[in-house]
Amino acid sequence: MKTFSLIICLLCFLITAPAMADFYAGQVNYTQKHATGQGGEFSLEPHSGSILSNSAYDAFTRDQTTSGSFQTFCVEVSEHILDNSHVNVSEKDVSGTTVSYAYEGGGGTDGSGFGDPLDSRTAWLYTQFATGNLDGYDYDGTGGYNSLTRAQTAGALQRLIWSLEEEGGGTDWDVDLSSYYGIDINTDQRQLILNWQIAYGPSGWSGIGNVRVLQLYENYNSMTGVYDGFRQDQLYLTPVPGAVLLGLLGLGAAGMKLRRFA
Repeated sequence: MKTFSLIICLLCFLITAPAMADFYAGQVNYTQKHATGQGGEFSLEPHSGSILSNSAYDAFTRDQTTSGSFQTFCVEVSEHILDNSHVNVSEKDVSGTTVSYAYEGGGGTDGSGFGDPLDSRTAWLYTQFATGNLDGYDYDGTGGYNSLTRAQTAGALQRLIWSLEEEGGGTDWDVDLSSYYGIDINTDQRQLILNWQIAYGPSGWSGIGNVRVLQLYENYNSMTGVYDGFRQDQLYLTPVPGAVLLGLLGLGAAGMKLRRFA
């Protein structure tokens, strides 16, 4: 009984530990899917010991390319994604405050020249997207706002994320109509962005919720913890630690009850 309880406690710690500090999450492969230009959507497929999970994602935002993959977007424009990248999950800003951040390659730094804290509006948008609740987004291929395709709605969201993260060519919700990194924003996409702005207003959202930045690197030395070769950082919706913990506790209680009546 004690051994079983200890195992449950250890599992709970391992699953909830990522919420407490930055951590190395293994490696990922990527596929650009449902996208226009150089931005997302990207499918990230965890592999090589990765502890990333797609359990917080909706059916339309996971397993789009391979089982276990999830859909994501770029938070930088001056770096490029690389297949088979190493991943560090950002949990704290370089200043020590609890906020996920992109590392290098972008604007909006916190003064250090390295950390670019994630905007709370980006976190809200990505949460809505990942959970299948971003209004007007063409999740199922039947047409989004004004019959926009999934690639077009993805282009609008990617362009907005770049703007909110101050990645050159835009700030705030103000997205111009010019081509940017191969993404053209037409009138309907612009209206869709305005609709998202309107929806965000009364949402009561603050902070970044369960959204984290995946800092991708070309190389990682597991012995020294040193990263080398900065690559395109991506967004990630983590499983809710409390829900996972309660689930494991429930599983543990059920297991003990079965043992009692065995």
